Amino acid sequence: MTLNRVWMPSPCYHGRQDSGVRLIVLHTAEGATTIESLGNFFSNYGNQVSSHTGADDKRGKIGEYVTRGNAAWTQANFNNAAVAMELCGFANWSRSTWLNQHENMLRNAADWIAEEAKKFGIPLTALNDSQAQGGGRGVCEHINLGAGGGGHVDCGGGFPMDQVMQWAKGGGAEAAPAEERTDPEMFYLRFALDPETGAINDDSTLVIPNEYADGKHRIRFGCRVTQTIRVDQSIGDTHELTLGYDRGAQGFTITEDCKFMVVHVDEPRTLGEPIAVCFSG
Repeated sequence: MTLNRVWMPSPCYHGRQDSGVRLIVLHTAEGATTIESLGNFFSNYGNQVSSHTGADDKRGKIGEYVTRGNAAWTQANFNNAAVAMELCGFANWSRSTWLNQHENMLRNAADWIAEEAKKFGIPLTALNDSQAQGGGRGVCEHINLGAGGGGHVDCGGGFPMDQVMQWAKGGGAEAAPAEERTDPEMFYLRFALDPETGAINDDSTLVIPNEYADGKHRIRFGCRVTQTIRVDQSIGDTHELTLGYDRGAQGFTITEDCKFMVVHVDEPRTLGEPIAVCFSG
């Protein structure tokens, strides 16, 4: 399907050469649920963020915020090399949620991928981390860009990239019954006020699965608003992290034999914005 691109300009961009574009990157918006609300967010220069396009559940219609000839501000060091789409969804959605409730959004993304691939001569190939970060040409998710892309974890472990790529290539009317991806594992912390005292419940305990407590896996935290947290591991180590949209995910390697950790927050900024937590290898 040829997409109807609704122009909603963002002032957050800079110029670049089309010849340097090698990546088609998918993101999740983590807040905006329509292309219009996403456009309103990108239209504010003070937010210092944008994407080329956005997709929601309106089939055949996407938002366009930055032209292809310019670089959008959404994947840090890879902005010059990428065209980007923000899906109006969340990285903690399951595969079944994506496929059963947001197929229109996924098909819009697939059609957009096909159009961008044709425009830039990019192969319809899903890239892994090393390929995306190392000069490969193809399609990837934000998480595949690693620290150089801001250290984000979208589109999430349940995102059906295999099905989106199948649709982008023009095949497969039905969703493929693949299993959920389990690496990385992601969830959210949301702090709230104590209903009796009115004070913020300023800590949350995380139990560490045995397979992660081996000194080799990482835990990462992210938040769309600036927020300082303190993470105390059960074996005694403490990490203080400052989170924020422009900082990407912040984290550390889980110490061997760590069974749990406690996350403390001193200010109630996360009442409206949860903290994303991701375990990865």
